[in-house]
Amino acid sequence: MIRTIRLGALLAAAGLLLAGLSASASAAPTEDQALPSVRIVIDSLSPLTPKDDGTLRIKGRVISSSRNSIKDVSVQLRRSSTPLPARREVVAVFDAGLDPPDGEPADVPLPGTRTLVAPELPPGGRRSFTLTVPISAIGFTSAGAYVIGVDAVGREDGVDEFDTRKGVLRTFLPWFPTGSEVTPIDLVWLWPLADWPARTVDGILLNNRTPEELSPGGRLERLVEIGMQHRSTVSWFADPALLQTASAMAEGYQVRQDGALVLGNRESQARAWLDTLAQATRIRGIRSLPYADIDASAVTRGGMSNDVVRAVTRGPGIATAALGVPVPGGLYWAPFGRVDRPSLNVLASAGVTTIVLSADAMPPTDETIPTEGLATAALPTSVGAIRAVLTDPGLTRTLSLPQRSASDVILARQRFLAETSVLSQTLPPDQRSRAFVVAPPSTRWQATASLVSPLLRATRTAPWLASRTLTELLESPAPSTSRQRGGYGDRARDAELDPDYVARIARTSADLDAFTAAIDNPTGITEPFSEALLRAESAAWRSSPKTGDQLLATIRTRLSEETGRVRVLSEGTITFSGDNGKVPITISNDLDRSVTVGVVLKGRPPLRLSSQPLTGIRIEPGKLASVDIDARVIGGDPLTVSVQLLNPDGVDYGDPAMITVASTAYARAAAWVVAAAFLAIVVFVIVGVTRRIRKARLERTAPDLER
Repeated sequence: MIRTIRLGALLAAAGLLLAGLSASASAAPTEDQALPSVRIVIDSLSPLTPKDDGTLRIKGRVISSSRNSIKDVSVQLRRSSTPLPARREVVAVFDAGLDPPDGEPADVPLPGTRTLVAPELPPGGRRSFTLTVPISAIGFTSAGAYVIGVDAVGREDGVDEFDTRKGVLRTFLPWFPTGSEVTPIDLVWLWPLADWPARTVDGILLNNRTPEELSPGGRLERLVEIGMQHRSTVSWFADPALLQTASAMAEGYQVRQDGALVLGNRESQARAWLDTLAQATRIRGIRSLPYADIDASAVTRGGMSNDVVRAVTRGPGIATAALGVPVPGGLYWAPFGRVDRPSLNVLASAGVTTIVLSADAMPPTDETIPTEGLATAALPTSVGAIRAVLTDPGLTRTLSLPQRSASDVILARQRFLAETSVLSQTLPPDQRSRAFVVAPPSTRWQATASLVSPLLRATRTAPWLASRTLTELLESPAPSTSRQRGGYGDRARDAELDPDYVARIARTSADLDAFTAAIDNPTGITEPFSEALLRAESAAWRSSPKTGDQLLATIRTRLSEETGRVRVLSEGTITFSGDNGKVPITISNDLDRSVTVGVVLKGRPPLRLSSQPLTGIRIEPGKLASVDIDARVIGGDPLTVSVQLLNPDGVDYGDPAMITVASTAYARAAAWVVAAAFLAIVVFVIVGVTRRIRKARLERTAPDLER
């Protein structure tokens, strides 16, 4: 009885409540703020959703960061006197330091919970602690999310006269007593599966990343296992390129290691992963992302909007083939939750009907109109409106909090629960049926089971939460609230694939078009190359550009090899007897199918050669073709000539062969000139000699005449 009276008096004395919390706790620690001498970490906190007759158990450790020994180190529980009044207060409390500059947050020590941890804690020392408190003794007054925390108390010789607080760790505990009147809010969990698609034209993996992630303990295996346990709660998405890779791996695969090709040894793991995924999605289904999770903004900006269309339209068929069940598409997940208008128009024209964006990307036109919980919106495009699914930025940030330790995970978990419970209490009564979309920051995310599994479980069991699927959300009418499309600024553009990299993809794509146009039946050749190029255009390479460069280099090399199998064999020097003649050309086709090509001669410099292209040359597989091309050479010096193959569209095909063309016409003309000059000299000499002879005769006959 006495204890109850004392507790009631303490609760009354803590009347500063959350009015002070909203102002003081919002300040983050500054340089002038006292740093804690003791760091507190929590190793476990239960229960997830407290019951009236339950018990709060907190296990953790205190770690000294002081240069001095700390005497009589104790821990005690703290809690706020009232629930948090607004969502923003959750962030404020989370960021509050030991001694906020504007005063103490309104959480106060709970009497009777102080527990001695160590008579003396040396510098760098650490000790474990356990706090166990009946829920009924904590003194919660009404339903909502409360601030709770753990204080470390002690004193340092020569520093403190009395016990002082040396450290604090604050978190949250939602409490909804039996019989509470609460309208749950709906949570829609998006569960994406995507990887870094480092797979070449020939199906060779450039590294072991995907096989390892598909194997037990790997990122992708963990995602499927967690999703399997909560398959009635999550809405599945998958990159068809990942499903295609897993399906191909199950039949045997090769991987490049240290420059050499080795046989992979995780076929069974890939098959088991696909089987588990198929089982997990059998009831709720799974949706296809565009193939390779293409970076639509970067690719459209690079002038390759057709590739975006191919990624959207091919994706569902490839996913269906991999899983053996129909997989619908029509959805695009915008990287970082934003998309620019040109890309949006291309996506819509390709058949995308739903796009996942951050709610920040579509703010309301009237800021006074509340939009929290309005999880979809109509998004205008050049071909009509499509549906935007708006992820909640606050919940995304919570899932992205550091998860380096069990303590980090617990803090993130309790913050998520606090934010959602505050929303259930603070939304107007007529708006509490609204939905919030929970999504990771990226389709290639690391799900920590100790964080997301309890949250998924709470989505079904917590009194303030209810589960909703994406299908159910999309079947609801779009809200009529007017929104504007947020800007796609420099930060979003700078995050795209590098423009130079995209330009190299565009050149490779043009070379592929030139190659396949020359093949009479390119089936079986076009698809592997075009899919590999789509994999090179994946948004995955935003975070791993070196691997993207490596993938593109393998595609270019492989395409060059295939293109080089149709080539000109001619070489050496060809001499015309006049200034014009025929240039014999031999073309080899080492492909397993026929080709139709043309050939053109190009002089260097061009003005010294006159020649017309020869087209329509059909060459059977494994055969040679010999043709003659008429040409005229201007000038007497030998001329370097490139022999360039053309595809039926007149586009250069492959690398040219080099020959030399010379003409004897100018050599004969020069000989006649020399002969004429020699004859003229002879004539001049004869005439000169004749004149001298005549002159000498005249001089001899002159004296005879005088006599």
